[in-house]
Amino acid sequence: MRSILSILTLSTTLLFANSGKEIFNQKCSPCHQNYIPQSKLLLNYEFDNSDLNLTAPTLVELSFALKDQVGDRKADKESQLMEIENFLNEYINSPDINKTILPQAVIKHFKTMPSMQGQIDEEEIELLAEYMFDYAEKTIIKHSVQRHTYEEALIKAKATNKIILIEGYIPFCRGCMQMDREVLVEEQVKEALDKDFILVKKNVLIEKLPLELKSLGTPSFYFITNDGKKVIDNIQGTGTVNEFLDLLEGIKSNLKKGIFLK
Repeated sequence: MRSILSILTLSTTLLFANSGKEIFNQKCSPCHQNYIPQSKLLLNYEFDNSDLNLTAPTLVELSFALKDQVGDRKADKESQLMEIENFLNEYINSPDINKTILPQAVIKHFKTMPSMQGQIDEEEIELLAEYMFDYAEKTIIKHSVQRHTYEEALIKAKATNKIILIEGYIPFCRGCMQMDREVLVEEQVKEALDKDFILVKKNVLIEKLPLELKSLGTPSFYFITNDGKKVIDNIQGTGTVNEFLDLLEGIKSNLKKGIFLK
């Protein structure tokens, strides 16, 4: 009986998620594209939307804005989702540029959306809210380098002779979100990491770092030899794509020279 209930629960959850996606594709995607990397979006807005000629903000932008700006991120998911549902219900039926949750640098390129009153009901908005809430984080993971547990990283690093890179973060850290959304998803960074590094992500509030390392703050990056015995270097802070690539090159150079932090 328990197995049957589990299957039914899973089926309902999948249907719920797929329904939200289906509603977005049917009623929102004619204007809103799904995912475009942040670097391309920033460049596009810098040149007055002339590169991409978007008709409306992308789903990934809307998803992050809903999660960051509507309700309390530190509350449980269900509580925040209720706030998002209320916001969407009001905005979709009575759009108002003064109620936008997107930055002025983005929204100034678009006209206020037309009202969809009578075209989407409350149940559909509920499904749409959950889909939009989850979309950006899932998409960033999909477009980022694969992350491992530290135990997995040790095995893979020894087998491939790669450097272990631990990304230290805490929930709601703006700098952490910036690095994940704007830097670690870029193709150049992904190629560099895939070639020479094994990535681990640790919540430094609740997870211990290896080798008696102390958290530097967040976001922070800890580089460890493939045998897990020495720390090559560690650093705290945010940076651009080029700065992060330079950091990776410097770490590889230190390893070749036998320069270690401890």
